[in-house]
Amino acid sequence: MRHFVFLFLALALILCAVPSLMADRLFYDNFENKDFTSSAWKPGAAGTPNYELSADFSHSPGGKTCIKLVPLQMQDWKDMWHTFDPKLKPARVRVWFYERGWKNKIKVDQQYLLVGDGTTDQDSSSFCQIGQTGNPNYDGHYAIFNNVEWVVSKTTSDEPRWVKMEFVLYEDGTARIFIDGAQEFEFPQKWPGVGTIGLASYGRNDRGGVIEGYWDDVEVYDTTEIPPSAVNPNDKLPILWSKIKLNG
Repeated sequence: MRHFVFLFLALALILCAVPSLMADRLFYDNFENKDFTSSAWKPGAAGTPNYELSADFSHSPGGKTCIKLVPLQMQDWKDMWHTFDPKLKPARVRVWFYERGWKNKIKVDQQYLLVGDGTTDQDSSSFCQIGQTGNPNYDGHYAIFNNVEWVVSKTTSDEPRWVKMEFVLYEDGTARIFIDGAQEFEFPQKWPGVGTIGLASYGRNDRGGVIEGYWDDVEVYDTTEIPPSAVNPNDKLPILWSKIKLNG
């Protein structure tokens, strides 16, 4: 009987936790469903981005595809956006970029995660880009544009792996960028909120880079700290994970 009571209490706690965990995540695209991706993202001023759901790589637990951005013309910038109304503060934005390894001389020439306080980069007073570029000044590292200047990441990009890129906005308006959990940059100005996130690619192949880049598992939370059971499929709450994945 005692074991039954403990089991009942444990299940009750898990069920009670579901609404709060699900409420924290406001947006999630694991790029497993093209209809969802098409409806969740809008094209920028440059027109519909060139993307496909690719089976080349996948970061999603149990997933089969990720998003592959491929400019079809050189010198062609393409972007796609998801907006939030009202703006989010606090917020945590994270996405995984597939690093194929500059050690293997595979570098993408301009693929970025975009974050702004408007609806696109055009109407955002606070804005940033995080990604990879073929510019030789960034060899072996990532590029961060903080709306004023370009910054070279401390994180290196030699080994093939999924790289976690995050933008975190705190309640007081402080905003920071993290790559693989390491803080890379803190903005000098305060942000009013996160109004939009985007993915972008720019086509050029004159600097030795490839033009296709891979991203997966874009997540946006209305908190700065993410509940581990809401995102980790290997934790002790697999039932919660399956419910949250279906809800996403």
